[in-house]
Amino acid sequence: MNCKRKIDKAATGLKLYRLIKESGFTYAEIAEYLELQTPRVIYDWINGNKLPSTENLYNLAELFNVQIEDILAF
Repeated sequence: MNCKRKIDKAATGLKLYRLIKESGFTYAEIAEYLELQTPRVIYDWINGNKLPSTENLYNLAELFNVQIEDILAF
């Protein structure tokens, strides 16, 4: 049985970009909410270079009032 699913970083970044844009929050505000030192990592997420940690995914879902599955793309 082959049940492997792989997260698409680029598509996840696009979903996250849209959620941020729709929310009206700035990258700096989101970084502060997530207790990040700088919003730089958020740019890495939306550009598909990195994925948010599990903790940050949970907190982003809470911030945007969505499910984690609404952020991730497979």
